[in-house]
Amino acid sequence: MVHDRLVFHQRAIRAKEAALGKNVIDDVLKADKKLEHVVFTSVGDTDNCPETVLPFWAKADVEAYMAEKLAPTSTTWAVIRPACFFENLDDAANFNSLKKGKVSMLTKPKCSVKYIATEDIGKGSTVLLMKPEKYAGKKIEAAAAEHTGLELAQALSEVSSVDCKYSTGVPRFALWLFISQLYHMTKWLESDGYSADIDEFKKIVPDAKDAKAWFEAKGQWANGEKFVTE
Repeated sequence: MVHDRLVFHQRAIRAKEAALGKNVIDDVLKADKKLEHVVFTSVGDTDNCPETVLPFWAKADVEAYMAEKLAPTSTTWAVIRPACFFENLDDAANFNSLKKGKVSMLTKPKCSVKYIATEDIGKGSTVLLMKPEKYAGKKIEAAAAEHTGLELAQALSEVSSVDCKYSTGVPRFALWLFISQLYHMTKWLESDGYSADIDEFKKIVPDAKDAKAWFEAKGQWANGEKFVTE
């Protein structure tokens, strides 16, 4: 009985998340002037990860719904699937501010994770939107760099002129107890992780940022103090 309730709860969470995207597709279908081409921002490996990572699979549901509903119409579609956002390295809303001398993420220090800046997601989406003849019906896995936590700390140290350390943002047992979706996502990142081919994505966005370039563009700690550049 407990298992059945848990499964029902998980399905409800996934359905609620997917409903947001499906509503947008419904609005596309209802538009007075039919759209020629749409680009959906999904998430990396949305249909190639454990089903316990509910937000990812909700995006897969939207992708499938979009393909089904737009198939009989003249509107074409493309999908961009971003890897982990560099912006997660300074995210106060998730208790992960970029404090002086410290950078943190959920994964272990030596775990390698693929990243992308939101700016570069926008650039990639623009290319997909402006070239429907090339990208219609395609799903693009998007990552600009791959770094371990230790490499993130090294990049930040070089950019800020401050000796920086890496730490895991939330203890693993706390994730397991209180934020199960993040727990399952983190475990997946430390095992399989994103499959995006960085070199292939850089054919679309050649100047996509790595960690050092992203920290340089940011230029300051979470409290507004500027980095000291030599």
